[in-house]
Amino acid sequence: MRENRSADPWSAFLAPPGRDAGTRRAPGAAPAAGPRDAEARPAAAGADDACRRVLAQLRAANGPLSLEQIHHATRLGLLEVADAVDVLRERGLVAVEREIDEVVRLTEG
Repeated sequence: MRENRSADPWSAFLAPPGRDAGTRRAPGAAPAAGPRDAEARPAAAGADDACRRVLAQLRAANGPLSLEQIHHATRLGLLEVADAVDVLRERGLVAVEREIDEVVRLTEG
């Protein structure tokens, strides 16, 4: 049985099991991700799907599209579209150009 030697009995009660009493994080900070956390979040699968949908929409359009047009056509959120465009730009598959609005165009032939 564990003895509570803290001057504050609530600190032992509120501390989750397995966490050292000396290990503290700032309020509002996210806990460190463990190996099980990475498996629980399918963020990579969602990002790949968003990239595929953005590419499919650009290919179907046969020309540049604005982020807003991609958002409406794919029914993805604006942040999902922006993240997918960033990933695709890093891979060299699309280019973002500034005309009246920012437009996304395919770079592949």
